[in-house]
Amino acid sequence: MRAFLVKILAAGLLCVFIFSGWQVYQICSGYADSQAQYAALEQYVSTVPAPSPAPQPAESKASGAEPLWPKVDFEALRSINPETVGWLTIEGTNIHYPVVQGQDNDFYLTHRFDGTSGGAGCLFLDAANDAAFQSANQIVYGHYMKDHSMFYDLGSYKKQDFYDAHPTGWLITPSAAYQLRFFSGYVSDPSGDAWKREFSGAEYVQWLDSRREKSVFVSDTVPTEESRVLTLSTCSYEFEDARFVLHGILEPQS
Repeated sequence: MRAFLVKILAAGLLCVFIFSGWQVYQICSGYADSQAQYAALEQYVSTVPAPSPAPQPAESKASGAEPLWPKVDFEALRSINPETVGWLTIEGTNIHYPVVQGQDNDFYLTHRFDGTSGGAGCLFLDAANDAAFQSANQIVYGHYMKDHSMFYDLGSYKKQDFYDAHPTGWLITPSAAYQLRFFSGYVSDPSGDAWKREFSGAEYVQWLDSRREKSVFVSDTVPTEESRVLTLSTCSYEFEDARFVLHGILEPQS
């Protein structure tokens, strides 16, 4: 009887091991599939010299290297996904992805750029924002992926030295190019006002000032009432449902 129970237990443990291994395989396979898909999209993005007087990131200043910005073939990207609205790049990080805008804020949490199912999802603009990025505060969401993809690198902005080395980014749209100048980053509860989109009167300036007060890094960039803001939002793990948000000014480039 004892030998029989031992066999049953061993069989059960083997099943658990096989099931766990299958789950790990599925996760790793999903990571690989997403990485391959997004890597393939980079063929539609080239780099060209940034227009003057775009400020250079700290690492470019130190090396004397000429700053570059992305040139994007949106016709090709939209032939794959008509909901493409931009391309986001932060030099020196893994953030180099297309941005889409769906009919809601759920679909692209679990679907890749080409619409296939995938846990990494896709960077997406809030469904309530203007697709031309003309709102006061436009919000782009992305997952914090353990394979360091998507918005994983946003978490590094919790440290001043990382901000100092990566103070800017690029948002390219079908009709314009913007340099992002980051001015605030912090952990927030999802019920906070980091994702506020509509403002009245002096409310917007007060909101901007409060963003700088909340920031975990110090920035010389000071937004004004004429500024338009891009907010990058991802998960954080300081407490349940924590989010990390990074705010940047959108500066049109000629």
